[in-house]
Amino acid sequence: MSTSYEQKKSEHCKDGTTSGSSRIDAVSDSIGRLNISNNDDDDKLFADPPPKEECPICLQPIPHARDVSAGGMIGVDCLYQACCGKILCFGCVVAANEEMKKGNMKRLCPFCRKPIAWSDKECLKVYKDRVKLQGDAEALYQLGCKYAGGLLGLRKNGKKALELWDRAADLGSCNAHKNIADQYYKGERVEQDTDKAMHHYRLAAIGGHEMARHNLGAIEYNKGNNERAYKHYMIAAKAGMDNALKVVGDGYKYGYVTKDEYASTLRAYQVSVNEMKSKQRTIAASVLGEKRVKMYLK
Repeated sequence: MSTSYEQKKSEHCKDGTTSGSSRIDAVSDSIGRLNISNNDDDDKLFADPPPKEECPICLQPIPHARDVSAGGMIGVDCLYQACCGKILCFGCVVAANEEMKKGNMKRLCPFCRKPIAWSDKECLKVYKDRVKLQGDAEALYQLGCKYAGGLLGLRKNGKKALELWDRAADLGSCNAHKNIADQYYKGERVEQDTDKAMHHYRLAAIGGHEMARHNLGAIEYNKGNNERAYKHYMIAAKAGMDNALKVVGDGYKYGYVTKDEYASTLRAYQVSVNEMKSKQRTIAASVLGEKRVKMYLK
């Protein structure tokens, strides 16, 4: 492991916390206290989103729309560590994995240094233990995803997934709100309800979820509400979403977006992208390819 990596890790895991964790908790609490209807206050809906969460090792921002295929982000993927409840970017995960293969690091969690659960049974136990902790929205959201996908030896259980996502959403998880919104919008696992979908997309967007924001733009555009649609697209683009930036560019071409709006969106987009890029993350994106999560520490 490079010296810079070890220094960053040691500086931010002495007590298992980071200076950013309290900020993230405060953001989550503020989102969880929101109680808005389908007629959301536009001041809240179109306000600047909260800062992105950071990888606790490299301290670089991690977008909510993490899947490369989900919304055209720059390919910053991550891995949830149930042992400590931290979300690590794959740049740091792959870097740690390489050092473990070389024998320079023990095969432990790169952040908390606890033993890694190997089997599905062990992993599921760690997840369930984490869920038992009060107020861990991310653990509830992640376990819901396991039930939804039938992972860790679980049978697919959409009802259980929605139950866990609902609990996570109550605690302020914008990822859970986005997943619930998807279910209502598509009519998967629940009866299709566009109003409920919009409600949860709005809460997710207020929490900073870039794909939820992009989806709101698409829905408003399809309704003919172009001004509202491009407001959403510009916020998503400023957060670093490639697809949204392309839409904003088209909006400028056809007169829906002013020259100043497009210029400011482009500048903010570039700042966001630069903040999320690193050599380690570029290497990770190349190494993982189609394998991604499955190759972690094998």
